[in-house]
Order: sequence, then C-alpha cells, then structure tokens
Amino acid sequence: MSEAIINTTIKQRSLDNRLLLFSLSLVVLCFVGCWRLTTVRFIPSDGSIPLTQAILIADDIADDGLCQESIPDSLATAEVMNSSLPDLLTKCVRALLAERKARGQAVMLPHEWRYGVSSMPNLNSGRAVYHMQFPFTTAPNSPWAIALPATGQNLAVWVNGVLLGWGGSFEQPVARNMSRPRLYTIPEGILQAGDNQFDVYVVSQPAVKGFLDRVQIGPVELLEPAIQRYNFFRSIMPQMISLVVFVLSLAMALLWLYRRQDTEYGLFALGGVFWAVHTLDQFVVKTPINTALWDWLMLVSAGGLSLSGIFFIHRFLREPHLALEKRLLIGFGGLATLLLLLPEAWFYPASIYLWNPLVWLGVVYSLQFILRRTQRIPPNELYALVASSSVIVGLGLYDLLVLMGHRALPYGFFLHFGALLLLLSFGWILLQRFVRSLQDVEEANKQLVLINQDLEARVDEKTKKIAQSYETIRLLGQEQVLLHERSRIMRDMHDGIGVYLTSMLRQLDKDPVDKDHLREAARNALNDLRLMIDSLGSASSDLPAMLGMFRTRISMALEACNVELDWQVDELPALPDFGPERALNLLRILQEAFTNALKHSGASIIKLVARMDVIDSGEQFVLVEVIDNGKGFTSTQSAGHGLKNMRFRAQKIRADITMDSSGDGTQIAIRLPVSQH
Repeated sequence: MSEAIINTTIKQRSLDNRLLLFSLSLVVLCFVGCWRLTTVRFIPSDGSIPLTQAILIADDIADDGLCQESIPDSLATAEVMNSSLPDLLTKCVRALLAERKARGQAVMLPHEWRYGVSSMPNLNSGRAVYHMQFPFTTAPNSPWAIALPATGQNLAVWVNGVLLGWGGSFEQPVARNMSRPRLYTIPEGILQAGDNQFDVYVVSQPAVKGFLDRVQIGPVELLEPAIQRYNFFRSIMPQMISLVVFVLSLAMALLWLYRRQDTEYGLFALGGVFWAVHTLDQFVVKTPINTALWDWLMLVSAGGLSLSGIFFIHRFLREPHLALEKRLLIGFGGLATLLLLLPEAWFYPASIYLWNPLVWLGVVYSLQFILRRTQRIPPNELYALVASSSVIVGLGLYDLLVLMGHRALPYGFFLHFGALLLLLSFGWILLQRFVRSLQDVEEANKQLVLINQDLEARVDEKTKKIAQSYETIRLLGQEQVLLHERSRIMRDMHDGIGVYLTSMLRQLDKDPVDKDHLREAARNALNDLRLMIDSLGSASSDLPAMLGMFRTRISMALEACNVELDWQVDELPALPDFGPERALNLLRILQEAFTNALKHSGASIIKLVARMDVIDSGEQFVLVEVIDNGKGFTSTQSAGHGLKNMRFRAQKIRADITMDSSGDGTQIAIRLPVSQH
C-alpha cells in the first residue's frame, strides 16, 4: 500500500514539473511575441521620401510668447482677417521661423522633447515648429502628400508657406494625435523645382509628451494605403478592442448579477471597465477634462485594472488573501489621492517612476501566483491564464520602458493590444466554468428526477401497505365492535332475562307452583326482552323516538292499573356516544321508576318530562323526569334493590340521578350531559 502511494506521489510530482516547464516555455514564447509586436512601424511604399533632418524652433516660455497658448475653437470658422485660426497659426509659425537662426537647433527625426528640454529650455512652453527642406529637380506632375505617422500632440502643417491643415482643437486641452496618423494632400502647384519648405507646428501638454515621428512625403497613391494600414493598427484597432472588452465586461456583469456568490465574475467585469477607460487614451482626440486630470484618470484606471486582476486571481484560485487585499486597497487609494494633489512638476515624474512600476509589479504578482499553483489548475485553463498574463507583463514592461525613456515615444504604447487576449482568455475560462455549472445543475436535476420517481414509487408502495393496514385495522375494529356488542347483549340477557328465567325455573321446581309469581317473572322477562329490542333499533341514538317506543310499551300496563300518563317530551338534541348500551340502561331506569310507581305509590297520574336544562355554570343537560302523585316512600324504603339498581345504571351511562319523595308523590330526575368532558 505504501509503495503504491509513493508511486502515485512521484507521478504527480512529475506531472506538476512538466506543467511548470511547459508554462515557463509558454511565458518565453509570449515574451518573444510581445517583442515582435512592439516592432510594428509605419512602413511607406517604395517611392516615398523620408524627411529626417529638421531645425527645431521652440516658442518662448515667457508670458509674451510668439504663439498663443490656447486658441478658441470658435476662431476656426472666423472670417475676420488676422483673427481666424489659420491666420493666427500662420502668424505664429512665421514668427518662430524668423527666429530660427538665433534659436533654432538641428535635430534628427523622430525627435522627442523630453530629451531636449535641458538644451532647449523653451520647449517647456509646449509649442515648437519643425522646419524641413527638400529640393526637387523638377516639380512633381502628380498629386503628392505629406504623412505624419505620429505627433505629440496637436499639429499644423505648411508646405512652402501654405497651410495644408491641422489636427484638431488648439484650445486647452489641445487635440491629441499621438495615436492618430495624419495625411495631408499637397495641392498642385505648391511643390516647385528647387528647395521646398516643410513646416510642422507641434503643441503638447505636458511638454514632456511632445515629439514628432519621421515625416514622409510622396505621391498620394503611395502614402495613402500605408497611412490607412497604420491608422487601423494605431487608432481603429484600439477602438475595436475597447468595444469588445466593454461588451464582454457587460456580459460578465450580467452573469455576476445572476450569481452574486461568484465574485470573480464581478471582478472580471470591473477589470474590463478599468481597461476600457484606460484604452480611451489611445483614440480620444479631445479630452473632456484638462490634461493633468485626464492623465490622472488613465493612471487610476491602470492601477484599478492591476488591483482587480489580483483580486480576481485570488478568488479564481479560491485563495482570498483578505489582509493583503485590504492593504492594497488602502495603498491604492492613498497613492491615487497623493497623485491628484501633486503639482504638475512632480505629478509626471511620480507617475513614471512610482505609480507605473507598482502597477506593473501587480501584474507580475498575478503571473507568479498562477505559476506557483500550476498543479491546482486544469491544463487548458492554466495555459490560457499563463499566455494572457505573460502578454500583459511583456507589453506592460515595454510601455513602462517607454515612459521611463528607454524606448521611443513616437512608436506608441502596446499594452492595450493585450487586453483582448487577456479578457477573452479569462472570459472563455469563466464561461467554461459557468457552462460546467449549468451542466452539473442539469445532471443534478436529472438525478433528482430519478430520485423523486423512486421516492414516489416507494411512497405509493408504502401508501398501499398503509391502506392495507388500515383496512385490516378497520376489519379488526369491526370484529372487536361485534364481539363487544355480542358480549354486551349476552351480559344484558344474562343480567335481565336470564335472572327472570332462572327465577321461573326455580318456581317450576317447587311444588306446588306459585302461578302468580311465575306469571310475574314471565312478564318481566318479556318486558326486558322488549327493552333490549328497542335499545338495539335505529332509534337508540334518537332519544325522543326511543322515549316514544317506551311509551308504547308502558301504555298497556298504565291502562290496566287505571293510571293516567302525562307525556311532556320536547325536541331534544342528539346525545354524544349514546348507543344501544346506554339506551338500554336508561330504559331500564325508566321501567324501574314506572314499575315502582305502579306497584307501591297508588298514584293516579304519572308524568314523564324530557327537556333541555342549563345549570348555573352554563353546562347543558337533557333532563328526564318521572313524577307521580302517589304516597311516596320513606328513607328506609328507599334503600331497596330497585332504587340501588337505578343509581348503578345511571352511573354506567354517566348521568346524574336524584330522587325526591314526600306525601304528595315521588320525583326521579335524570340528567344526561349534552357535551362530552
């Protein structure tokens, strides 16, 4: 057993090592791919001419500079001479060109302002003109154009003193064309034999972001396709990526709304929003806020993306580090606030040398977090995560080197190209997990259906068994009732008719036979049999009907004795649990009461009263009274067997019985409760 465990452990470690080795190889391949992507440049067709040498003349940094710092957009369509935007731009460039011998400096294109600030302090003004020349032996006889692959930030172009166009607003904040290649057609007759002057006026805010890429001139049919291809790469593609990222983020946000417990979907959507905001810097020409605040927003969006990526990886791998995440949130908020409050002179160095390296380190942390847990991630998900994270680390490193001055600014940034791969990879993984969750739920539902069907079958089987048990119990109950009723009838016959028959047998054994006693015993046996028959009928539960039958039985005896019957029976409610046994006992009590009255009282009237009665406590009773107008009996006489039997039978039917006798007659009252207790 231990050997098998050791072999399994060795195989698992070997698999983990292979996964890690392949993941590291994938990282290297992704870094190579990123390097190849960063070498993409504007490639003009053969036959165009590059302008690489220029004289740079910067505007004065004093308040009375030669050019206006901000030109209102309304002047672009103004018709007043010397006050329209073209006139102001032309006047500005002419004034700067007039100073080129005194203040001009020869530069090579592409040229970046951040390297020339020390030798040309006037570049801090953010306004300068590049003056270039090119001689033609003969004037071109076909339409030509001038191509500017990248400019930081706004520009205007002149050829031989004629303004060809500009790149947008010169009102603060100025238009941004660093990711928007420009092509201006040169009207016929402008180019001439001999030297031709090409002037590019550049405005940048802040000044450290100013630059001019290599300028290209040539026939329109050669430059236009090349500039369109480069514009697609630098401007249109980032817009498409931003749109895809935004739509994908919305889809993940909807998934998160349906599954709030899966926070990785919400973090993915949040990261996508941060990325979409950060990508705006690549294609927004006119920012809605001032430049410093816009740059701060771009920094915060990059930091938010890195932070949400860390949180996402933690939860994606089911390892939330709450203490670390709390410190990162506090640090993020504190540094973002500090950057917002810093003056411009400190803001850009702090963002370049502090904020951006920290953001990049956050991405590196996510990549190493994934690599250290290769054994816990399915291979297909692992490779997608490693590839996308490596691309982000590689492109982010390149952009960081650009910001720190180790790579050329005119060739642009490349981090936004990794967004599509990163978010598509994460989105694919999350969708895979979501689909697997749905499949698991469907499979679980199928299992539940099968379990329910099995349970229903078992319930049906148990129900049938219970029904059979109930039927058996019912039959047994009926048998018990029959046995009980048979036993009761036999007991009643033994106690009633049996006593009288026994008495008759004893009389017959005597010599001579007492015919009167024998006749009386036979009559009593017959009366008891009739009472039993009456108690077994359907009227046993209907008290008035049962009393009516008793009246029929007793009437013959009353007539024989010339005794009048006063019958006062009201409508009476049904009594609970008043079956044959209780009915028989009540009839025997009444029979005993009438028999005693006929034999001993000498009464001429016997009254039977049955009505509802209510005592002081509010409890309801059925009151049955037998009242005669005879001579009554004494307390000594009341101790006879007949009266004792009446009390005993009243106790058996849960009734109260009272007897009251005087010289005016006897009253026997029986109270039967209407409700059970």
